[in-house]
Amino acid sequence: MSGLKLAALYGIKPHSLGFCGPKDKGVLLNYLKGEKISEKKIRKILEQFRGAYPYYKIIAKANKIKDPFDERAVRAYWVGNKLLGKAGGIKSHHSYHVLVIGSITGRIVLKGRFLDLCRVGWGRVKKLKIKNQKLKILYKPLVIKKKISLGKWAEKEIDWDKSLLPKVKIGDWVSFHWNQAVEVLTKKDKKNLEKYTKLTLDSL
Repeated sequence: MSGLKLAALYGIKPHSLGFCGPKDKGVLLNYLKGEKISEKKIRKILEQFRGAYPYYKIIAKANKIKDPFDERAVRAYWVGNKLLGKAGGIKSHHSYHVLVIGSITGRIVLKGRFLDLCRVGWGRVKKLKIKNQKLKILYKPLVIKKKISLGKWAEKEIDWDKSLLPKVKIGDWVSFHWNQAVEVLTKKDKKNLEKYTKLTLDSL
């Protein structure tokens, strides 16, 4: 998967809600659904994500990667990988941005239940609700007390757009952002997402 597509997939839900990126919401979704739109135009849109784009640049530069939208740099920010080791560790991971820094657009205050919605979660698919376009998953929610932590396993339903995530089956681990399924995670990606999220939580 290209870095541009990956960045668009993780950004599309908060973008459609009006929390991130430019106000024109249709172009990015049409791109993800297969419409032919120039790479230059998509780059210009994604560069306006004031939360995510600076991290892509930091991660890429620290690892001597020319393109901030290199898939490895984008994945490092949203999911986590070894590139974070040279780019500030958890401070360049999405979970840290959500739980420590908060929204920089001013369009939403990240507190309470919004923290669990905004952080990228992972869950195991228990049921596919094709008619309702939902996935029933088993995941660990954030428990927000004096110290934020991961709670016990719980079931929840998340939105599932088949045009964005066509191949998913029961037993798969999926990532989700703002209650929308993003991608099927490999074992390595699931392990990394869990690792860096827990490191962020331990740092609070």
